[in-house]
Amino acid sequence: MISKEKIQEIRKLLKKGEPEGEIKERLSGEGHPKEDIDKIFTPHKYDMRSWYLTFAIIISMAGFITFVKTGGLLIIILGVLLFLAYFREIERLKRQ
Repeated sequence: MISKEKIQEIRKLLKKGEPEGEIKERLSGEGHPKEDIDKIFTPHKYDMRSWYLTFAIIISMAGFITFVKTGGLLIIILGVLLFLAYFREIERLKRQ
């Protein structure tokens, strides 16, 4: 197990621009197991739900206004597709 102080030190080195590979090699040279090293360098998981919902609402409203003025459905369909992406993202995150 790698101590919290060591993890903070590693994060500072990463912020300063030290390559991840060199830090991993140094940790394995110090005798840390590969599983512990991989836990430190887990990739960030992005959550796009708020962006999908925000733009789905904005585009749907713009589509409704366009539909009332000109009768075009394309922008409303794009808004609905963004709502669909939002709900699919919710389901994907529930499965994880």
